[in-house]
Amino acid sequence: MRVLVTGAAGFLGRTVATHLTQQGHDVVGFDLKDPGIDGLKMRIGDLTDLDQVSQAVEGRDAICHIGAIGDVYLAGEDPGLAAAVNVLGTANVAEAAVRHGARVVYASTWEVYGEPRYQPIDEGHPCAPDHPYNITKLAGESLLLSAARLRGLSAIALRLGTAYGPGLRPNSVFRIFIDRARRGEPITIQGDGTQGRQFTHSLDIARAFDAALRSDASGIALNTVAERMVTIRELAEMIVERFPTELTFGPPRPGDVPPATVSADRIAEVLGWRAEVPFEEGLADLIDHELAGG
Repeated sequence: MRVLVTGAAGFLGRTVATHLTQQGHDVVGFDLKDPGIDGLKMRIGDLTDLDQVSQAVEGRDAICHIGAIGDVYLAGEDPGLAAAVNVLGTANVAEAAVRHGARVVYASTWEVYGEPRYQPIDEGHPCAPDHPYNITKLAGESLLLSAARLRGLSAIALRLGTAYGPGLRPNSVFRIFIDRARRGEPITIQGDGTQGRQFTHSLDIARAFDAALRSDASGIALNTVAERMVTIRELAEMIVERFPTELTFGPPRPGDVPPATVSADRIAEVLGWRAEVPFEEGLADLIDHELAGG
């Protein structure tokens, strides 16, 4: 399949583009810069420019739309930028896909649900995002799925768990904890550390994109999360086992998404997907990657 991967210069986009290439797809990346991946063809362009997006989509069978303002801190500081990229950019991807008859697999987020009303959260749970990041991601998802309903676009959204793996941005909690522990500095946990996440390895997410590309399912959103819940304290303690240092605690982080258990039952039924990378194994690989110089 001829696939365009938006956001191919980013952490998750690089992983997905590499995995799809290994699975035999003809992959072209689209981003503001060339990540320099051996064998990956790139189209340099801006998601907010419809002409550039449409030119990149021409001749492609499908789009893995991962490009976004994915940094929660940046989205909070610059909501206008988040709206331009995550909302207008996704509208442009949908328009280009309709024009050229391409299927779209969209990287949404489990954070669109907001405060849980019941758990585990399934896809029928109301969405009540409350931060510029998850607000704009849901808006992009809604625009894409509306094009599936109204214009015949073949599209599916994956509501991804919190992704981790080699190549994470430096301000991720994984990189912050690892970098501080390696230097022998204390690790500071925001809050009491009981807040948890269903951290999902980037390779498992790449497998989900591949499964979604090969599926005929359309017009739906699917939770794409690992089953295991890992608390921030557990994460810190695993890193301290590797690099002994002190654990300290600070005030809770403002605007943090409340912890919630999310169900991945539906994606198992629709796509036959479940996360496979054990958390300890994925964390060890990430640490080894950082020790090797990233």
